[in-house]
Amino acid sequence: MRTMIYFVVALIGVLVIVWGRRRKPIRDFNSIDVVVPAFNEEVCIEQSIEGLMQNRYFNRIIVVNDGSTDGTGAVLDQLATRYPRLDVIHQANTGKGGALMAGIRQARSRFVFLTDADTTVPTDGDGLGYMLAEMEAGADAVGGIPLSDLKAAGMPPHIRASTKLIVISVLRTFQQVIGGAPFLISGACGLFKREALLDTPFSDRTKVEDLDLTWSLISRGYKIRQCNRSFVYSQKCNTLKAERLGWRGWISGYAGCMRLHPKLLWSRYGLLTIIPVALSSVVAFGFLAHSISPVIARGDFMNLPLYLFPWQWMAVIYSIGAIGAIHHRRPLLVLYAPAALVYVLICYFAWMIHGLASLISGHEPQRDKPQRYAHVVG
Repeated sequence: MRTMIYFVVALIGVLVIVWGRRRKPIRDFNSIDVVVPAFNEEVCIEQSIEGLMQNRYFNRIIVVNDGSTDGTGAVLDQLATRYPRLDVIHQANTGKGGALMAGIRQARSRFVFLTDADTTVPTDGDGLGYMLAEMEAGADAVGGIPLSDLKAAGMPPHIRASTKLIVISVLRTFQQVIGGAPFLISGACGLFKREALLDTPFSDRTKVEDLDLTWSLISRGYKIRQCNRSFVYSQKCNTLKAERLGWRGWISGYAGCMRLHPKLLWSRYGLLTIIPVALSSVVAFGFLAHSISPVIARGDFMNLPLYLFPWQWMAVIYSIGAIGAIHHRRPLLVLYAPAALVYVLICYFAWMIHGLASLISGHEPQRDKPQRYAHVVG
């Protein structure tokens, strides 16, 4: 039954994605201001800004130095002398939400693109043009797809990259169809009408400020849409320990946001998107435990992988990995794809250990800043 549900979700998502590819990009160059929050980004900020400067859709690049204690401020000041279109704001540390709002208030274009300091936004192609097309069709905010930057990255980012493209695009498209909006506009790849952000500002009341903003916009009646032809490439955790901590923070923040938006839970969006996404992990954990308990009890450990990863799922995973390999132009991603199921298990355990606790208490653990790599961005 669960397998049938997943295949129905995938089929609907794929059909809508294919249908949506008829839409042409709006090539309105120099029409978007981009806002980048920066806290201790010395090793990667220069490469990121140089890439943003080459993108023909951007007008002004606004970087907010949010109380950095390294050399970020000095690097930004030096870059500002080279790039007249670069606006640098220095302020005491307020948190990411406060930094974003400082940049948004400085913006003057009708549309504002939000991304992160460790993220590469492609300088060629029409990813932003497709997002503008969604805006022309009536959207107030559009989310793209944040993928893994694989330049000199380790194995964990490659494992993520093998399946992330298809999983994000299919699931968020399906959520938009049944719930009226995608689950999330990622903080690394989102285009907004500036007045929508001024009317519904970011908050630092949670560590997942992008999820909180998405749900706040939906609560206020703004139209949120998913764009599956706009990509950015962000640095990802290079160790499983960092991945585990990242999932702990994300799941705890998700649960905390459910407490912050109780009325939204009873809307069409909440009942068909927010609750099912959370419930699926808890239910799947229960099914998994029920399925493998007899196998463990009788000591049949040799056949345990067959119960965890049946051949039907392995065929699907390899197919998804092939698409990821083509997109990233890395053939070996096909072989990494089955390992992505480990992340599914991490998600399940994160919900059982941390998510339910945060849902009850409202407490979120402190999120450590991921390590930055100068050689990954650029």
